[in-house]
Amino acid sequence: GVPIPGVEIGIAVSGLVMGLMVLFELRPPLWLAALIVSAFAVFHGHAHGAELPTGSNALLYSLAFVIATGLLHLLGILLGETRRWPGGRRFVQGAGGVVALVGLWFLEQALT
Repeated sequence: GVPIPGVEIGIAVSGLVMGLMVLFELRPPLWLAALIVSAFAVFHGHAHGAELPTGSNALLYSLAFVIATGLLHLLGILLGETRRWPGGRRFVQGAGGVVALVGLWFLEQALT
C-alpha cells in the first residue's frame, strides 16, 4: 500500500538500460550490477503487487509470479547460451537492441 511515484517510468527505463547493457556488452562490477537490478526490482515488484486483484489468493498469485519469473530466467539463460554458436553473439546483442527499443517506446508512452 505504499505509493511509489513513476513506477511505469522506472520499468521503462529498466528495459532501456538493460537492453543497452546487453547490446553494448557492458559488464559492470558485481556490486554495481546488483545495485542496478535492485533499484529496478523495486519498480517491477511494486507494479506486480499493485496488480493483485481484490479478493484473490495472494499466495497462489505470488507462486505464479515465482514460477513465471523462473521460466523467464531459464529462457534468458538459454538465449545467452546461443553466444556459443556462430552468430550467437550478434543474436544476443540484437535481442538487447530490441529490448532497448521496446523500453524506449514504453518510456515515451509513460511520459505522455
